[in-house]
Amino acid sequence: MSINRRQFSATMIAAASLPVLRPISRACAQSPAPTAGTSDPWQQLAALSAKARDLGLSVPRMSPGITLGTSFDEVMPAVVDFIDSVKASAVGSNVPQSDIDDLVKSASSLLIELQNKERAPRSEATPAELGVAPVSFDAIKDQYVELFNSCEPLTSHRTQIAWYVGKLADADYDKQYQEVEESVCVPWYFVGLIHAMEASFNFDAHLHNGDPLDRKTVHVPAGRPPVWLPPSDWASSADDAMKYEGFADQTDWSLARLLYRLEAYNGFGSRAHGINTPYLWSFSNHYSKGKYVSDGVWDANAVSQQCGAAVLLKAMVTAGKATIPT
Repeated sequence: MSINRRQFSATMIAAASLPVLRPISRACAQSPAPTAGTSDPWQQLAALSAKARDLGLSVPRMSPGITLGTSFDEVMPAVVDFIDSVKASAVGSNVPQSDIDDLVKSASSLLIELQNKERAPRSEATPAELGVAPVSFDAIKDQYVELFNSCEPLTSHRTQIAWYVGKLADADYDKQYQEVEESVCVPWYFVGLIHAMEASFNFDAHLHNGDPLDRKTVHVPAGRPPVWLPPSDWASSADDAMKYEGFADQTDWSLARLLYRLEAYNGFGSRAHGINTPYLWSFSNHYSKGKYVSDGVWDANAVSQQCGAAVLLKAMVTAGKATIPT
């Protein structure tokens, strides 16, 4: 079986920056399943891992005695790795598809819960209500280039950034991003960046805002796609997200325009508070604290635990995995 350049590079990055077997729970493998309604994400993941092993599926190793925090940047990658492991080990197995679907759906629900706690869905408030003045592309395009060129990843987050890059470069992920690119003429890596930011790489969630894929979106933009799609049709929903935002068939994908579209996707609210948006610059020297913690509610001391899209894009460019048109 041949290995393409992106797949090979992703494998090398993962091997260099992460343990071969990532510990996904602070609970030991023999710990009892959590009671219903538990709020500890590691216990929930431990219960799902136990079910997967009982079915004969491979999941990342659980290490007894390891204490892990419950912040988004620690838990989210473990849930994503769990989903990927279940899907990969299910191929060619005799495990009933219904059991596999139940595991993935449960893990997906946990991922959506984590995502919504870390980053509030897009605000329903108008820019004027948030105190945001109109922001034109021409007024800030040079700023994007300057920030991107001077962007440096924080040493404390280099491992997490490498993990993000590895996911975007994964052959299975890339295949789905390429499908959207071919359908609506949006660069595959832009689709991947939105997928990372809005859905934490969850293919059972809408690209629009990370809402569950088994029904139309509820958060902004609500009621998408307008025509109901099968619950497994991620690509068609992604097409709709790109068309809804006006990104489809655009010809200018220069660095400044790409970053402007990314910030516009989430909103320009951070500018009203005098900081670079964490949606672009979290995990870098251009961001330290401040973010919206709920619809229209700003916390000046809250710190984003999600890698910024511009930081991730620069890591991809540096690693030779994306080329931005000039």
